[in-house]
Amino acid sequence: MELTEQEKKKIEAEEHYRHEMRQSFTASSDLSTKKSKIAAALLAIFLGDFGIHKFYLGRPIQGIIYLLFFWTGIPAIIGFFEGIIYLCISDASFQAKYK
Repeated sequence: MELTEQEKKKIEAEEHYRHEMRQSFTASSDLSTKKSKIAAALLAIFLGDFGIHKFYLGRPIQGIIYLLFFWTGIPAIIGFFEGIIYLCISDASFQAKYK
């Protein structure tokens, strides 16, 4: 069974559409994995006592440790300094470390 020229073009167009959709999906999923340096810094400075910034950055074990010791106040001090560090490092090094 031989395909007509119109059917071949239709199949080619569908394959092209699927390829474009696949590329746009992977590009959008790459964007969603990038973490905001400013958001991480603000979370660390204001909610560092509870380790919220660690959960945001994908480090739940560290976040749980912060939660366990929040009553001592030590995580708040560490979180404040971590927030300052997040603001001072370059975007490239932040993304490389926390992507």
